[in-house]
Amino acid sequence: MKRSLTFLLAVLLVLGLTACGSSSTTPTTAPETKGEESKPSAETAQQQAPKSDEKVFIRIGTASLGGNFFPMGTALALAFEETIDNVKATGQATGGSSFNLTALDKKELEVGLSQSVAVASAINGTGSFEGAPLDSIATIANYHPTPSHIIIRKKANVKSFEDLKGKSLEMLAIGDGNEANAKKLLEALGIGWDEIKPVYSGNRVQAASALKTGKVDGIIDAAGLGSSWLVDVLGDGEDFDFIALTDEEIAKVTAKYPEFSKMNIPAATYKGQDQEIQAVANWTTINVRKDMDEELAYQITKAIFVNLDLLKERHDYFKSMSLETAPHDVVAPLHPGAEKYYKEVGALK
Repeated sequence: MKRSLTFLLAVLLVLGLTACGSSSTTPTTAPETKGEESKPSAETAQQQAPKSDEKVFIRIGTASLGGNFFPMGTALALAFEETIDNVKATGQATGGSSFNLTALDKKELEVGLSQSVAVASAINGTGSFEGAPLDSIATIANYHPTPSHIIIRKKANVKSFEDLKGKSLEMLAIGDGNEANAKKLLEALGIGWDEIKPVYSGNRVQAASALKTGKVDGIIDAAGLGSSWLVDVLGDGEDFDFIALTDEEIAKVTAKYPEFSKMNIPAATYKGQDQEIQAVANWTTINVRKDMDEELAYQITKAIFVNLDLLKERHDYFKSMSLETAPHDVVAPLHPGAEKYYKEVGALK
């Protein structure tokens, strides 16, 4: 009996030790429940949820390399990234004003720089948009007045606007704002498109070469005062003349196309230019699509003015920009997001 009791105690002792060892070395698993998917913990679920801070990409349409739109677009990209959370912005070289408006309409750009003459053509269905108006364009801001420089090689013997008939004129690229600008001036002043010889060199680098070597007679260039590319083309001023518009010609242009206004080119803006030149000008505009998210349009507008000093450092043309002019006399309607910002800062009532 004692031997049996002793054996039984020994067996129980061994089983107890084995059980203790199992609890410390063997992982335990929850029983599998058929027909139900296992649910992650709250912490796991939070890790797996889509992030709300995904990058927003903003493509900014400018114009050809060598002009002013491209560096202005890259400056805007920097301003957007400095101020707007989760935004990646980039300036893109494009075919210019009209191209940018079409690309906005097709959702190939988020922001586009354009001359207001091209914007007017787009929303009215005239010029290169003949019969195909765009209803998708909205304005963020006017930011720089661009006078039309009518520059002709002296050897072309042109003394007045009327003398441009039969001359070769640089248009840069099909759809560029310069083309739209030139077409409107020529039409308003009674010169048909078939009465001049349009030349498309492709971009300002090639156009500068064509002008300096005499491959074209001249250009009607809508550019800011003191444009670096024009300074380069004109050089010492010995080879080119500026053609001034008369009061009567300015009246005809502004009556037919109200997006233009009178603006003189001050004397000595360029070498060899001793006298003030009467001209017309239009605004350069920053445009988006009407259906852009209102908050994003608000943040874009805010980023421009919060970083205005930065923009002015990056390009002289931003020095013309102010809250007093940016939201007024726009051709395409202001985007509601931009309008919200202007009202917030007191630029609009």
